[in-house]
Amino acid sequence: MTRTTDLSSINCTQCGAGLGVLGGGRVRTHVCGYCGAVLDAQDKYRILTSIGKRDHPFSPVNIGMTATIEGADFTVIGTLGMIETYRGETWRWTEHQLFSPTHGYAWLSYESGAFVFTRKLRDLPSPMWIGTAQVERAESPPRARLNDGHYRYYETSTARIDFMEGEFNWLPKLGESKTAVTLMSREAMLSYSFSRNEREVERSILLPTERICAQLGIDPATIRVTEPHPLTPFKPLKDEGFLRAALLGFAALALFLTLALWMLPGDRVLNVDRVPVRDLPQTYDFTLTSTDQLVRVDLQTDVSNAYALFSTEILNAAGEPVVEGMRAAQYYSGTDGGERWSEGSRRAHYLFRPADTGVHRITLDLEEAESWQGNHSPLSYVTISVRQKVTTSLWMGAMTVVFLLGALALQGRYALYEKRRWSGSDWTDED
Repeated sequence: MTRTTDLSSINCTQCGAGLGVLGGGRVRTHVCGYCGAVLDAQDKYRILTSIGKRDHPFSPVNIGMTATIEGADFTVIGTLGMIETYRGETWRWTEHQLFSPTHGYAWLSYESGAFVFTRKLRDLPSPMWIGTAQVERAESPPRARLNDGHYRYYETSTARIDFMEGEFNWLPKLGESKTAVTLMSREAMLSYSFSRNEREVERSILLPTERICAQLGIDPATIRVTEPHPLTPFKPLKDEGFLRAALLGFAALALFLTLALWMLPGDRVLNVDRVPVRDLPQTYDFTLTSTDQLVRVDLQTDVSNAYALFSTEILNAAGEPVVEGMRAAQYYSGTDGGERWSEGSRRAHYLFRPADTGVHRITLDLEEAESWQGNHSPLSYVTISVRQKVTTSLWMGAMTVVFLLGALALQGRYALYEKRRWSGSDWTDED
């Protein structure tokens, strides 16, 4: 029996089982799924060896299924069960050889609910080859460039064949291993793989589950994704791009209004410059003409390496208290390791909304003051300033923060997606 272009089936030369011939004229090996005989498809299907009857690895894909992938019609012609072990962990998946009369041979892998399509590259990437030795010597993740974009190192893995059935365009052997250095872009993986006899460069893409299931005739409800594939695309929220742009625009507008409000000084109704602290307490009158906006009372001192606690009382025209409270001004500075440092502020302030207009009276007193080292006078004077019709930028500043946090939250979704899909990488940065 010789392999001809019109051959559609054969009988296994070991057990006599009927086997379909689907893989075209370049099929090298046919492995019987009934008895495990490995047959030479180019030499009258003579028996080369036998792997015996082995348990079939789980996969919803079966030999004979067809699908249209990247515009080409492919037929599943063979199945390999693959296994990888590393540091006590074991991973298993299936790789199905595909054949297209117009586009030749390719692979469809199934693992953890993901379907991955792999083909050898015709256009070589730059660099043309990255081996394990180059990865070991690299100080940063190796990168490559292909026509469809840039790739960054993801992992190095070594897998071996644990099961085989069907037709293949080479002679697979049970236990045969292959090592692959894999890089990843946003949409594809690039693998520099080599075995004992050959090396090749392949590109892999993730296929949409529903689409490939429809092509193969598989019920998508039976596919359970146990672990997201690194190439799983990011799923943005509805109108996420517009929402992010809108939030950033509102944040910019709110920031502008915040600065504008912050720069509006209001009307000054009292300014007493450099009142000696030894003359405190002191009382001053000022007149308010508006109740629509805030009144701000500012205290400025020359406190240095010390703190000062001031008490303030403001009465309205009827002698009723409007403000009663205390404010501290404290300022410290020095030199540490040749670097100057400072903390605190020489200023303190009050904000209040007046209930009525007219003459108001402010009384200011120094409750206590103490220097840091106790060997100098904490302060010598205080300047008092009162302004009305003051606008506050607090709420507009808060809105700026809210809008920015919203935009960052949307960006954070993508950052978490990137972190997840690179979490399986075996690259580690060494100190």
